[in-house]
This record gives sequence, structure tokens and C-alpha cells, in this order.
Amino acid sequence: MNELLQWVSAVAYGTDATFKRKAAELLPSLRGGPAAHNRAMWAFGSLAHCEFGHAAGGGWRVVPPMLAAGDPATSATAVLCGARSDAILERLASAAAGRMFTLPQRGAPDLVRVEAASAGEMIGLAREVGIPVQWNASLAVLAAYRVPSPASFPETALPSGGWKVSRFSRSGMDWTASTLAEAGCAQRGLFRFSSDYGTRHIVRHAGISRDAPPAVAKFWVLGRRQRAMRLDLSKGIASFPITVRPPGLIDRALVVCSGTLPSIAERRLVYSGVTAPVAAAVSAALRNIGEGAK
Repeated sequence: MNELLQWVSAVAYGTDATFKRKAAELLPSLRGGPAAHNRAMWAFGSLAHCEFGHAAGGGWRVVPPMLAAGDPATSATAVLCGARSDAILERLASAAAGRMFTLPQRGAPDLVRVEAASAGEMIGLAREVGIPVQWNASLAVLAAYRVPSPASFPETALPSGGWKVSRFSRSGMDWTASTLAEAGCAQRGLFRFSSDYGTRHIVRHAGISRDAPPAVAKFWVLGRRQRAMRLDLSKGIASFPITVRPPGLIDRALVVCSGTLPSIAERRLVYSGVTAPVAAAVSAALRNIGEGAK
């Protein structure tokens, strides 16, 4: 993924088609797994290297380089987000003087972490390199999140014929077999329509069918008192079922806590480096999603 990140940093922006072609060229294919461009979009979006879709004008764009840090009162450690080039890494390594660490990540670009003795030293280092520091970066990401309502997504007709239909279960937090008839009669619920040609996710809300992103729609189904997130703040951990990945910016906020993608343990996505203020803000955001579907 390092080479792909260098490429997007040099090109700066483009269409979905150009990103898809380059990802397929540079990344290995995984038999039976997600396509290369989907893996790259998740990694680059979660790690705050790129924006995609509506946030990028319908295509993709690289994010300006930034040192994402925590609370300046308690930590002087930051991770490098956004665009990355050899020149940026050289300047950062020179200014950090042995306090920059590069760690490989599976399925993502290398983690670049910078440690300083104090917040003031981090600010001085950032000025020397010419990269801004964003303190409380995870909270800043969450502050930008706007909770969508079902009515904000377009109405659509239910597909007919040749689709395998599943319904997202609130109790099991997983997909269960369903039928087109059940979807058509449901007043509320999230349905997945799969075929050899693709997959569609349609939410039923007040008896109206709408195209909606599944990551958000699942939390509409789970409601205000969602049980998906588990916390162990003594270890700095937040986890979710692998079937209930947090939506966009909430996922990014959790990833930026450590600069690493979530690991998988016991069929759960495990985010590390999570602090109590971030956990509280994430919980509030998820609760607001559930309330928005009333």
C-alpha cells in the first residue's frame, strides 16, 4: 500500500476509475476477498489519507499531510496522516532526530509515528517540517460528523426477480435469510439484495424504501440503545462485531487514536489507543444515529 499512497500523494485527486485501475495494478488480488480498490479505499479512508465519494466531489482526493495527536496535556505522540512523499518523510526524520518510528501494517501503508518530550516540542518539530499538528485529532474528526436521517437518502423501488434477499437482525447483529415479500411488507428494517452482478442495501423506514449506506443503516436498526460497541478502557480498547463496522468518520476517529487499522479477534473489530473522551464521543454519535431513525 505504500506505493499506492505515494501515487495518490503525487496525483492529488482523480476519478473512481483511475483509483480502481491503479489499486488493481499495485496491490495483489485476494481470492475470494474484497477487490483491491475496496481494500485500499477502506484503509486510506480510515487512516485519513484520502477522501472518497461525496466528500471528494464524487471521486477521490488526497488529504494534506498532518500530524494527528491526542490530548496535549497527556500525550506528545502523533501519527502522520494524509499525503506522503519521500521528501516529507526525510524532513520529518531529520527534525525528529531518532523519534520517528515506521512500523509495517497489514493491508495498509506503514504507520509513521512521532514522539516528542512535550507538546511544545511537537509544535516546534511540526513547524520545522511544515506540517500542522491537530491536537485531539479523533475528537476533531467526530466534531465534523453530521448524523444523517433516513429521509436524506433517495427513495427507490425494491428489486424484483433473481436476487438473494437478507435482512439485518437487530438481536443477532448479523444477516438472516429473508424474502422480497417480507421486504415489501416491512415498515422498518435493512435488507440486502445480492446477485452475480452486485449488491444493494435498501432500508425500509415508515414503509418507504430508500437506498442507504449499510454502515449507517445498521445503527438505525440497532436504535438508540445499541449494544454493538464494547469498551475496555483499562486497555484502551473499543470493539464491534465484524458485521457492524462503525460508519465513515466514526471509524476514522477510532483508527486515528492509534494510527492502526482495527485487528480482528473473536469475530470483532478491535480498535486500540481509545481514550475515555473519544469513547464517550463515539457512543454519543452512535446514539444520535439511532435516535435519527425514529
